[in-house]
Amino acid sequence: MKKIIFFLLLPFLMSSQSNYNLSLLGTLDWNNTEGSDIWGWADGIGNEYALVGLNNGFSVVNVTTPTNPVEEFFISDINSTWRDVKTFGHYAYVTTEANAGLLIVDLSDMSGNTYFHQTIFNGNNSSTEFTAAHNLYIDENGVAYIFGASSNSGSSPADGAIFLDVATNPIDPSYLGEWNDFYIHDGMVRGDTMYVGCIYEGELYIVDVSNKNNPQNLGHTTTPSSFTHNAWVSNDGNYVFTTDEQSDAYVGSYNITDMNNIQEVDRIQSNPGSNSIPHNAHVDGNFLITSWYRDGTVVHDITYPNNMIEVANYDSYAGSGDGFDGCWGTYPFLPSGNIISSDINSNNSNNARLLVYSRDFQQASYLDGNVSDITNSLPIASANIEILNTLSLISTSSDISGNYSSGIASTGNYDIVFSAAGYLSDTLNTNLSSGIITTVDIQLQPLVSFNTSGIVVDINGNGIENADVLIYNNDNTFTVTTDNLGNFNLNNIYEGNYNIIAGHWGYITVCSDEYISSSNPLQPIVLSEGYYDDFTFNFGWSVSGGIFNPNDGIWQRGNPEGTSDSGINYNPEDDVDNDCFENAYVTGLEAGTQTGSRDVDDFNTILTSPILDLSGNQDYILNYDVWFSNGFSWGAPPNDSLTVSVSNGATNVVIDILTASSNNLGEWSSKSFDLSQIISLNNNIQFSIETADWDALGGHWVEGGFDNFYISNSLPSNIIENINDNKKLIKVIDILGRESNFNSQLPLIYIYDDGSIEKRIIIK
Repeated sequence: MKKIIFFLLLPFLMSSQSNYNLSLLGTLDWNNTEGSDIWGWADGIGNEYALVGLNNGFSVVNVTTPTNPVEEFFISDINSTWRDVKTFGHYAYVTTEANAGLLIVDLSDMSGNTYFHQTIFNGNNSSTEFTAAHNLYIDENGVAYIFGASSNSGSSPADGAIFLDVATNPIDPSYLGEWNDFYIHDGMVRGDTMYVGCIYEGELYIVDVSNKNNPQNLGHTTTPSSFTHNAWVSNDGNYVFTTDEQSDAYVGSYNITDMNNIQEVDRIQSNPGSNSIPHNAHVDGNFLITSWYRDGTVVHDITYPNNMIEVANYDSYAGSGDGFDGCWGTYPFLPSGNIISSDINSNNSNNARLLVYSRDFQQASYLDGNVSDITNSLPIASANIEILNTLSLISTSSDISGNYSSGIASTGNYDIVFSAAGYLSDTLNTNLSSGIITTVDIQLQPLVSFNTSGIVVDINGNGIENADVLIYNNDNTFTVTTDNLGNFNLNNIYEGNYNIIAGHWGYITVCSDEYISSSNPLQPIVLSEGYYDDFTFNFGWSVSGGIFNPNDGIWQRGNPEGTSDSGINYNPEDDVDNDCFENAYVTGLEAGTQTGSRDVDDFNTILTSPILDLSGNQDYILNYDVWFSNGFSWGAPPNDSLTVSVSNGATNVVIDILTASSNNLGEWSSKSFDLSQIISLNNNIQFSIETADWDALGGHWVEGGFDNFYISNSLPSNIIENINDNKKLIKVIDILGRESNFNSQLPLIYIYDDGSIEKRIIIK
């Protein structure tokens, strides 16, 4: 028999970034307070300062010696999560969503004793009052734009933008006018044009503010995740870059040369697939410097706005993924070129942190070209172009005309892989140089589709009816079910490497990698008897309980989306890493808009297995991986649980209980139990996994997961019986492809020295 090579399909694990092309020069921490936004200021005689918003006030830090930041002074203020800073001349202007008004600080007095709070602003034959505002920007003419203002006096100031003159009288700004079409979260102004993120509209708005009494809208467009946080214009005024303050969102790039027809030309993520959230982006020449909450400070080359390329990053926060932790803001405009950033909380603590970076990056090395069909020169759309020999995955796809653009931060020789569905992949080696566009055009050879077939059998060669088969690669996916003889057909498949997974309840799921072509048909897929489920397929587990709204965290099968808060993981980002596919059962697959928005609420949700026949006179070991996370509270501390139970039709026994005080919360935990020591076994065995938010008001965050379920048997001492003495045993692997030392709890596969015999010993 042909030797069969087994391997395990590992899900792609996205870890947090480290540092690349940014060097940390110095830090300063504040204890027992969190940080917010940051700005910078230079006094004209060589001294540089970081102006940092904190929950409990405003701090000015001397960063002239970047390796030794020193706080010059601190002004205590009403506690608030949001504090934003801008400067004009030697004055700093600070807004907050607390009712503190506009804080005006004279930076020429480094004692910190010269400051003012203003709430009423007169001028232009009118006046306005605000005590709170979300943000502000000050243009080069000394006009301050107050965004998202409100008042505690009953008046109704503009929550769009209020225009104040801070040039004429810096400590008593005068009112000029306002724009109040929509709420503005953040924005910037250059000349007489205002670029703002109308976050609840999900749109970038561009406004002519040359007449402060009568602003005129010039154009608007929806941004990628429809939750527009901030916007910044390019130096030439032809492009705008935006962030959406959403999980798994993008930085967007827009051509605004025609305000009536704004066009998105590119979008990019810092850490694709991690659910990280971008916050504030600033254009500094040919670079875009952005704060990403859990990804830190990230730099993109925007020399070509239709081809943004990441060239540097520094991940200052220990956690990753979705969550409002880590880096709040960054400021790249100090004369020294140093970049200063503010962390909300440093390394999972509640301590704010200032970070000072030096620039080690340069312009990117750019790649573009065209992909076409070699037989007719027609363009190939959606071809994949991947740059190899890199620290991280760099890939893009061709457009409808076959054109593509990409690039990398570092100069060097790289292998470029071109692939497309229905075509033979090709690899070219190319030298890429900083600041230079290298054009690589390629023509791919089309493949001819063919039909093939396969069979799923048991160890005796009998076909298994209704077995599920998943065959896939990057370009094609086939899902089929076997007929009554175990056969299945694949139509219009292309030659190539494929991942193959097959399973059926009552058998052990197998996964392998195979090259399929018209001359190399599929090998028979052999399933061993047993109970195993990694939830690649739907084997008939049922969901019940008091929760009927999927948005409230019922058990669901699929690829989970991770959630976390303050360094604590709630929903898993991936399934366990030692099974065949990416699926698991979790309490709500989608992360939702924020942590806890799709968790278990109010009542219970129960996952129940199909019936198992465990009536044989043998030992049965229950194995599974479980996830439980329980935290957050409106009132009483988290008091919820996840239980695993077994029933034989007459008796129900709780096997496992996880609570808020259990070990390994917020991570997958492997469990094994000897069932014969727990319950009388028969042919009517079922397992159930139940969790709930037992607080009727839904006051806690509750997330559960269940994966990698299998029943194994204790291994007898005569494990190597029936082995052919004429052949040498060279390797033993378990059914999931892991090399074994005979202590595996899974059925074993025996491979011999001549490679011609593949022997399975099924332990019962």
